[in-house]
Amino acid sequence: MGERMCPGCRKTLLSRYSGDPICAPCARSSRGALPAAPVWLWDSAEIREALASADLPAFLLRVRSAMGLSQLELASLVGWSQSTVNRVENGERNTLYDIRELLRFADAIDMPRHALAPLFTGDEGAILALPGTNDDVEIDRRHFTGMLAGTLAAGAGWGSAAVPSRVDTAHVKHLESAMARLGAEDQRVGGALVLPSALRLLARARRMLDEASYSEEVGRRLLSLAGTLSVDAGWYAYDSGDQRLARHLYGEALICADHAGDQEVRVHAASLLAMQYVRLAQEGPGRAREALRFAAMAKEAARHWASPRTYALLALRETSAHAVLGDRTAWRKSISTAWREFERGPCEDDLTWTGFVSEGEMFSFEARSAMALGRPAAAVDLYQRAIAARKAEHAAQADERRNRSYGRACLADALLASGARSEALAEGLALLPDIGGSRRTLQELTGLREAADESSEFAYRYDRLLAA
Repeated sequence: MGERMCPGCRKTLLSRYSGDPICAPCARSSRGALPAAPVWLWDSAEIREALASADLPAFLLRVRSAMGLSQLELASLVGWSQSTVNRVENGERNTLYDIRELLRFADAIDMPRHALAPLFTGDEGAILALPGTNDDVEIDRRHFTGMLAGTLAAGAGWGSAAVPSRVDTAHVKHLESAMARLGAEDQRVGGALVLPSALRLLARARRMLDEASYSEEVGRRLLSLAGTLSVDAGWYAYDSGDQRLARHLYGEALICADHAGDQEVRVHAASLLAMQYVRLAQEGPGRAREALRFAAMAKEAARHWASPRTYALLALRETSAHAVLGDRTAWRKSISTAWREFERGPCEDDLTWTGFVSEGEMFSFEARSAMALGRPAAAVDLYQRAIAARKAEHAAQADERRNRSYGRACLADALLASGARSEALAEGLALLPDIGGSRRTLQELTGLREAADESSEFAYRYDRLLAA
C-alpha cells in the first residue's frame, strides 16, 4: 500500500496503520481553533488557508474534524452519502467545486457565506464586510419575538439556511458543537458579540422541531437542546444588557424543559431567572421576592439528584436576594449553607454549567451581598480575595476574561463606595480594554463614570465604549 499524504496540511505522511483521515497536528489545530470573531471556526487560519488555495478536500476535512463528526454523520447533516464525503476528502470527486453545491453545503453546516471570501479572492486575509452588531441584534430580536408570539409562518426560512426534512443525531451533534464554541467565545468577547449567532442557532433548532421529522429519542434530545440554547442565549442577552429579551429566552427554556421532562434545564433556567430578578430588584423589592421564588423552583426540581455544587449555587442565589431585601438573618443562613455545600467538594455528578462555582465565585457572591447590605469596605476586601482566588484557579486559562473583568468592575464600584475614588478610577481605567461586548460589566462602572472628571481619560474611554 502506497504512502498517504495528509490532505489537511499536504505536508505530513499518514501512517499506514492509522485509519484517521487527517494527521494529528491538523486535527488538534482544527479542534482547538478559537478565532477573534464569534464565527469561531470559519475565521480560523486553517480554514482560510484551505479556501485561499482552493483546496476544498482539505477544507472539508478540517470542518469535519473541528466538528467532531464521522463521515457518516457529516453525510447525514448535508444530505450526501458517506461514499461522497470520502471521495470528496480524497480529491476523487469535485462536488464542492460546483458553486451551487458549495453554497448548499455552507448553508447546511451554518457557515456564513461571507466566510467563503478567501476562496474567491485567493487571499487568506479576505473577509467580506458584515452588518453592524447592533443591526444584527435588532434583526434577531424581531425574528425571535415573532417566534415567541407564534407568528413564524410555516416554512419561513432563517436567511438561506435549509432545514433537513428528517433530523437525526448528526444534526443534534452539530448544534451541540456550535453551542459549545459559542460558550467559549462568550468568555472571550462578551455576550453582545455572541448573541446574534446564538439566536440564529436557536431559531434553526426551533425550525427543526417545527418542520422536520425525527424519532422520539432524537426529538426529546433536540427539545432539551433547544432549552439549553434558550438558556445560553438568555445569558448572552443578559450580559449584553437586554433584560427583556433575556426574560423571554429563560421563559422559553422553562417551556422546553417541561415538554422534554428535562429537570437539569429547568434548574438552570430558574437559577438564572433568580439571578436576573435580584439585578432587577432596584425597580422594587418585589423583584427580590420573585428571585426567591425562582430559587425555590430550582431547588424543588433539583432535590432528588443535585450535587453539592448545584445546591451551593442555589443557596448563593438566595443569599443575593436576602441581602437585597435587607434580611440579615436569612442572609447568614443562606451564605453558611452555600459555603458548607461548596466545601463538600466537586463530584462526578456536577453539571457542566456549575463549573464556575469556585472559591473565587463564592467570595464574589459574598462581596455583592456586603454591598447590598451597606458594607462597602467589607466588599472591597472580599472582592480582592475573589480576584486573587480566581487568578490562582484560572492561571492557565485564557477563556475567563469576562468573569475576571466583571469582578474587577465590581471591585472598582466597591472602592468608590468606600471612599477610595482614585483607586477606583485606576482600577476602572485598567479594565476598560477587556470589557468587549459585556454591557453588564460596563453598567457596573456607571457610578464611577458619574464620579469621574469630564476631561479624564476614564470618562473618554468609557463614553466611547458606551457609544459602540
